[in-house]
Amino acid sequence: MAQNIVERYLVLKNKYRNYDTKYALKRMQAFRLATQELSRKGYEVALEILGSINFGIVEPTSDVDCILFIECDLHKDHPNCPPHCANLTFVKQEISKFVLKRLQPETFNIDYLDSINLKYVEERIRVEQVLGDEALYCLLFYRNIGRPVNRPLFIHYCDELEENPDFLQEIIPWASEALIGYLHTNQHILSFNKYNERILSKGLHLPEGLQQELNEYLNANQSNQNDQPHN
Repeated sequence: MAQNIVERYLVLKNKYRNYDTKYALKRMQAFRLATQELSRKGYEVALEILGSINFGIVEPTSDVDCILFIECDLHKDHPNCPPHCANLTFVKQEISKFVLKRLQPETFNIDYLDSINLKYVEERIRVEQVLGDEALYCLLFYRNIGRPVNRPLFIHYCDELEENPDFLQEIIPWASEALIGYLHTNQHILSFNKYNERILSKGLHLPEGLQQELNEYLNANQSNQNDQPHN
């Protein structure tokens, strides 16, 4: 069951992605161009996009939730840069400024839910100290549940982690619990209902297979929540 909920989420995400709206595609392009612009300025960054844009069902006012991957030498010994990190602050501001300017007159919030320093990831993999490291768990978890921007910057790290059978054995139950927690806090049932309403409002049919997959996913997720211990 631990692995089942993750697999169902991935299947569901890929099916909804077939309904990409023009706003989803425009935003993904804007984020890609923003990371390219930062690279020209000497800042290497990538993103995993979560929320509605991850499923492609985006409206002009939909907010964007994202995970930021950054190469930061200032804090290479730490999995996450501190909030006061000059590099972190700069790239967040530049990404938001670039994307919102390119997509104006659209107005929406860009929320950075987490960040990971890829310099830290690189060193942990180099010295083969990956077991039990939650930052590396998060990297692989975000890669699987999100929608990547500038994927080449970090995908080789994910590939190396996936080739480690001991690491995979550790992360599977962790990822299941993390996904359940993420979905619970983001009111996912309401979100999926909104996605379906947006699809139908455009005169498109909701395939029977998609609705069935959604029902099975929600039932599996509810079962996982009921199995959690209560205080």
